Amino acid sequence: MNVTALRLVAVLSLLAVAPAARAQARSYQPFRVDLTVFGAYAPSDATAWGIGAALEPKFNLTDDLSLGLRLEGSAFVTQDVSVGSGGSEVSVSQGARAVSAYLAKADYYLGSSSTRPFVGLGLGLYRIGSATQSVSGGAVVQSAAALDGFGFCPQIGVSFGGFRVAATYHVVTGGDLVVVTQAVGAPAPTEVKLSKNFVAFEIGGTFGGNRRSSGSVLPPIAR
Repeated sequence: MNVTALRLVAVLSLLAVAPAARAQARSYQPFRVDLTVFGAYAPSDATAWGIGAALEPKFNLTDDLSLGLRLEGSAFVTQDVSVGSGGSEVSVSQGARAVSAYLAKADYYLGSSSTRPFVGLGLGLYRIGSATQSVSGGAVVQSAAALDGFGFCPQIGVSFGGFRVAATYHVVTGGDLVVVTQAVGAPAPTEVKLSKNFVAFEIGGTFGGNRRSSGSVLPPIAR
């Protein structure tokens, strides 16, 4: 990660935790960590499927709002595509690529029961790793460059106390990645779009941030 990226993550981190100095949830323990695994899908000219994991340390600012970070890593495998070559077609493998994200994250919970729906939003830096593109038979081998970009991820889910499920849509700005391939003998190159955006379906657990017992609920903050 370059210096600019590190500065961006540091600023987002400070913005995420700065309000914690003045307030905290009355009915819940202040700190929580959400750890999830997910399957992901990225539709485009060449569809990609992936798996990954996310770590979210957060502070319960109020009973309904938590603020913190989302640190995420995933790996994608992209389907092969066919490229014309002299009246025949060859299969082009796009190779695997890694995606990492460093985000500020906020979750807003609805209701006060043990089962609580929530909506979330992450904002920060995404890094898409390079991938090798090869044609069957070794006719063509190319490498797609790595990419750093700003992005965000709206999320909806349900928390069951120590267990949670969610769906997250990741949007990385700048449009799709375009890979140009020209097999040996083909009259013109073929453009293949690889989506930077993807949807993830998450399942995982929550550590800490439990509901306080009735005798330990904090009093309202004096105004």
